[in-house]
Amino acid sequence: MNWQKSGNIDEITCEDHLLIVYGTNSLARDFPLSGILEPEELIYSERLKGPGQKDTWLSCRAALRLILASFLSTNPQIIKLKKGRFGKLHIPGSNLFFNVSHSNSSFMLGFNHLGRIGVDIEKLSGREELPSLISYAFSAEEADYCSRGILPERFTEVWTLKEAFLKAVGVGLVDELPAITAKGNNNYINRLALNQESFLCPNGETGSIVYKKNQPIKRIWLT
Repeated sequence: MNWQKSGNIDEITCEDHLLIVYGTNSLARDFPLSGILEPEELIYSERLKGPGQKDTWLSCRAALRLILASFLSTNPQIIKLKKGRFGKLHIPGSNLFFNVSHSNSSFMLGFNHLGRIGVDIEKLSGREELPSLISYAFSAEEADYCSRGILPERFTEVWTLKEAFLKAVGVGLVDELPAITAKGNNNYINRLALNQESFLCPNGETGSIVYKKNQPIKRIWLT
């Protein structure tokens, strides 16, 4: 898995490929946040109390705005980000598809000029009750896949893939997760003619993407 390190957001493009961007919560210390984010976003961040949660959210949102501003040749602070019915961000009137995910102290962004995209990133703490989560969220085929390998690795692969699929199709989390198979021979991703990929991120997280149009993928690690 090749990640290209970059500290210059202005040089990032995605016109001839699908773009995945990874970063950590340390970026919040480097960005001039008051000139990037809307005042409402800064106010919202003050309500985030978990360990590293505030800096992760700020780093993710600032990186998103800076990259979008580079693509659109505009000021990052004036970009109007709107949430859809299930909370997925978009820019009204724009044909650029993007999605975001964060976990613990890291985040991942996905950009696609050719159609929908969903991304998810996850790193287990080691305290999770994986059998219970599998029973709650996975189909029989997904559960069988998990049982035939290293459980934490296969669990995070299926979990992130299913989340990325739901985000790509824009429905958010649903009540009957076991009814949706994202990993297996008869999975919903293939049924909808979407593409998928799972991979390791720079700090050991599992990342998955589901996207429209088969195309080259470029991975950027913001430093």
